[in-house]
Amino acid sequence: MLELGDALERRNVNYCCQWKGNWKKKRWMSGEGDIDLLVDRTTEPLFTAVLEELGFRRATPPPASRVAGMESCFGLDPATGRLIHIHVHYQLLTGGFWTTIYRLPLERALLQSTTHRNVFRTPAPEFELLIFAIRMVQRHRWRDVLGGEPKWLKAIQGELDALLKQAELHRLADVLAQHLPTISMLFVDECLASLRPGYSRWGRVTLRRQLHRNLQSHAKRAPTALKVMLKVRSLLTLGGRLGAAPAKKRLAHGGTVIALLGGDGSGKSTCTQELAAWLGGDLDVMTAHLGRPPRSVLTLLVGGLLKIWRRFKNEPDDPREFPGYLQCVRELCTARDRHRLYLAARRFALAGGIALCERYPMPQNYELAGPRLDPYAERLSRNALGRWLMRREQRYYQDILAPDVLIVLRIDPELAVRRKTTEPADYVRARNMSISAADWSGSGARFVDAGRPLAEVIADLKTIIWAEL
Repeated sequence: MLELGDALERRNVNYCCQWKGNWKKKRWMSGEGDIDLLVDRTTEPLFTAVLEELGFRRATPPPASRVAGMESCFGLDPATGRLIHIHVHYQLLTGGFWTTIYRLPLERALLQSTTHRNVFRTPAPEFELLIFAIRMVQRHRWRDVLGGEPKWLKAIQGELDALLKQAELHRLADVLAQHLPTISMLFVDECLASLRPGYSRWGRVTLRRQLHRNLQSHAKRAPTALKVMLKVRSLLTLGGRLGAAPAKKRLAHGGTVIALLGGDGSGKSTCTQELAAWLGGDLDVMTAHLGRPPRSVLTLLVGGLLKIWRRFKNEPDDPREFPGYLQCVRELCTARDRHRLYLAARRFALAGGIALCERYPMPQNYELAGPRLDPYAERLSRNALGRWLMRREQRYYQDILAPDVLIVLRIDPELAVRRKTTEPADYVRARNMSISAADWSGSGARFVDAGRPLAEVIADLKTIIWAEL
């Protein structure tokens, strides 16, 4: 955060922060909240250079929620490991895409009023007070007439008191008269009064309607079709409690398939969950375990037949012995399911998402997730069915190309045995030794020591992944 503020000053970027109010400073300084920056469009190239220098990535929201004059950028804060989310505004906009958006043509005057306080440049308090009042009046709703005082009203009193204490209202009157004559100080005073408990409920709704009349030449209403779609979705999902989560932002320059490989006990699943939570707060992320892909109807059917068959015929004692054609068909179904999940991850990344994959099939780890019919090649090659099964399985795995980012979690086999107590020790030891013995040259793999504490491993993974996105 400090580097960003220093870089903006060093490059002479004309900008300001906190124009939506200064109550969030503690949150965004700790990496928990979003940062709103208003940037002069004439210095946009300088601003873009700063973001690129500090490793920020641009992200695009779903088409329905895109707003002209706004964009989102994400960066990794190495001190906290959190993602920094910057809302970049090139116009002074209030409101959301689902309602009415107003543009306040005060950008130049607001930017001229800024002073460097703490980390970023911030506007004069009177501008913050004006924008705060307009934003809060936009929140007045018809339902509040019957429902009593808005629940959010009590929470804003501290911020309102602080802004009133700092603002010089006579300066605000001059700015309004010059740049926004449709808004009078008398109206601003009434807006501020409506933010106090006890104000007329009907009066609040009337103020909101008057605000729209005063700013109608600077207003953009949400399309009716969008409002209807959002209402229907809310009803069908019980306010978002049912069904899939709504789409999130996606990286502007494209998505990525990331594979985390390692033996049992290396922490692949735990790391994948941590990384998904880290990236998935704002970005579209999917996780895929290609070692245990979702079973298709065909796989379930073949598996059911195999269970019935095993009731009448015991499995061979020697694992190298031919298990029968039905078992071979079951192995082919697994290859097909892995290939289907691989396609889903690839298409998700092609659309801009981030796919985090475990047990990704690669030649170096085929022993853990790869072709299973090769040991029976001599028997299967005797007839057309066997040859077809082998060709299909090989084709599925050949079609699974290398991931965009490959990370191998290495761990001492004995430590893995102590961690993975749910599996036989020899089994865990052998799987980790196969990872260590594999030839990863030419694969582009990045190696991480997974024997360290989880926090250190996650920190390294975040640094590697963010640099590759």
